[in-house]
Amino acid sequence: MTKPASPDRKLREEGQRWIEKIKAAEKLEKDWLDDAARAVRAYTNEEKAENDEKALGSRYDFNILFANVETIVPAVINSPPVPDIRRRFNDPDPAARIVADIMERAISVQIDDSRLQVEMEAGAQDSFLAGRGVVRLKFKSDILGGEPTDQDIRDADDEADDGADNGRTSEAIGATMFNEAPDQVADGMGGNGAPSVERVENERICFEAVSWKDYRHGKAKRWEDRPWDAFRFVIAKEDEEESFDADMIRSQFDDSEQNAWSKSDSDICGWEIWCKKTRKVKFVSDDGIIMKVIDDPLGLKGFFPIPTPMQPIELTGRLKPVNPFSIYRKLADQLDTITKRIDVLTKAMKVRGWYAGETADLKSVLALEDNEFAPIDNGELWSKSQGGIAAAIAFWPVENFIAVLRELYADREQTKQAIYEITGISDIVRGASSASETATAQNIKSQWGSLRIQKMQRMMERCARDLFVMMSEIIPKLFSLKTLEEMTGIPLLPAPTDTPEQRELKANVVALLRRPLASYYRIDVESDSTIRADLTRQKQEVSQFLQGASAYFAAVAPLVQQGALPADAAVEIFASTSRMFNLGKSVEDTLEKMVTDARTKAEQARQQPQSQEPSPEQAEMALKAKAAQQEEQRFTAEFEARMQRESAKAGIDSQKAKRELAIKVLEEELKRLEVQAKQLDVKLKEVDLAAKANALLQPTKQETANELA
Repeated sequence: MTKPASPDRKLREEGQRWIEKIKAAEKLEKDWLDDAARAVRAYTNEEKAENDEKALGSRYDFNILFANVETIVPAVINSPPVPDIRRRFNDPDPAARIVADIMERAISVQIDDSRLQVEMEAGAQDSFLAGRGVVRLKFKSDILGGEPTDQDIRDADDEADDGADNGRTSEAIGATMFNEAPDQVADGMGGNGAPSVERVENERICFEAVSWKDYRHGKAKRWEDRPWDAFRFVIAKEDEEESFDADMIRSQFDDSEQNAWSKSDSDICGWEIWCKKTRKVKFVSDDGIIMKVIDDPLGLKGFFPIPTPMQPIELTGRLKPVNPFSIYRKLADQLDTITKRIDVLTKAMKVRGWYAGETADLKSVLALEDNEFAPIDNGELWSKSQGGIAAAIAFWPVENFIAVLRELYADREQTKQAIYEITGISDIVRGASSASETATAQNIKSQWGSLRIQKMQRMMERCARDLFVMMSEIIPKLFSLKTLEEMTGIPLLPAPTDTPEQRELKANVVALLRRPLASYYRIDVESDSTIRADLTRQKQEVSQFLQGASAYFAAVAPLVQQGALPADAAVEIFASTSRMFNLGKSVEDTLEKMVTDARTKAEQARQQPQSQEPSPEQAEMALKAKAAQQEEQRFTAEFEARMQRESAKAGIDSQKAKRELAIKVLEEELKRLEVQAKQLDVKLKEVDLAAKANALLQPTKQETANELA
């Protein structure tokens, strides 16, 4: 009888060590985890209200936490981030420019349909509610094809045009079926000699917001120094064979444990552990069973599949987060206590009291509608009694309730303002201001009050930028050229119609894609792309830019025409000033192109040789034009002097007489200018005719010289 194999105790011990590390990390953050759980319960208000009204603070009737989180999250992320990939140095390199376009388009396709925005919003909600938000990357692809069976090969052979194999081998036939070359199939053959024609298609990057409860990390003082990350997973029992290594699992069980594991229908829960030291990913169940071990699946420089977690409150040298709600939870409890007391007093404020006499008498009065009266029995007794009916009825003292409620409402407003001062909601998001404040005061208040939220917005942009950097590492390594070509619309694969220059350019592009792009490119998020809510402010900035640009060119154009300011310098000044505005990448690229074109034209102008001396006819024309210009200036000066003399002589005071006189003088001068223009036109025609005559006479002189010779 064969002795059963003993279980692999080393794997079990390793798995147990990882579970102990995760429990130790959870113990270090237990205080924060408890605060975060308390904040989530307050946010959702899922706890049942106590029947005893005196148990104040057990459930938030005034849920200030929900209001604050739902206000701050849309303020920091309300649109998908836009990638902005540029060369670090704008050298004239066509291949580098194409690579930048490829990466920007590929990233844009991966984050399309707000897939990244949704996950970042979930991460932002976790960060402002619990204190930490995590968004991770996952690479997925579809594996198509497989090893062809004998029947597949026979079917492919039958579909041939001539019905024969034409001397082809079975490997070649199988390659034809799956659109692969025979050498590619041979390279992918397995150990049994069968051709492997599986291919990967539809490569894509997915995003997932990891709950604050499902993330643990190794101990460190800085995020880049942490030794490991762990993510919680829950896998259905029926998906065990597809998700994990069945042989590895069985090797850690004895017979009794194997039977118990096989009969269990419970979901498999555990941790996905990324170990930076070994650069391996290990799946460990809660019982310490190592389910699967794989090598580094993404090949990232930082190894971990997440950017730096989003934590609104951070302390230097400490990775443990702080729950934002714990900062003002006491005030929130006080606010809720006041609200509950207001509710209690409001319920107690009822019109009720005591009276003497028959019950039917007062009930008949209470049942009356508007403008109705009811008879009272023994009315003469009521009228003769001291104080009458008013003295016979005593009401519940609601006046005291009204005074207390007035104070409670005022106290609640003060408590709300205290919370807003701590969180910054009043000045930052809600734009709270007084009606008596001037517009300038409100603008200053909004400008400086928004500094706190700008820090949070930069946190979201930093997270998006880190994700883009990671994607720029994953896409060139794990995406095929065919996928990149289909995704971006930029040809990368060689084509028969390519020219030698095109083939060389494609080769340079592919070679550059294999290099670490972050070292040669600046990968960033387009300014304010994650926050597009303040459309009014953006319109004002664009209007100011256009007005300033119009005034600038109006002032600079005469200087450029006179040669006092070079055109390339004027464009350079305009481009550097325009960078102060958030105009977007397309406008910035256009400005850079303007600067480059202006520099090129200036360099060409400096390199061009000096123009030849003008001909005598051109010199004469220039002298006549200059004389005409001087004559016109002299006439203008005489006209102004004459206007002054005529005005002084006539003593004209009325504007009408001055206009008439000016019109007459202008008419005379206009007639004189018309005569001069006609004379100048005649002279120009004479010069033109003389030039044509010289051109006609030159061949005749040459012929005469030939005859004499």
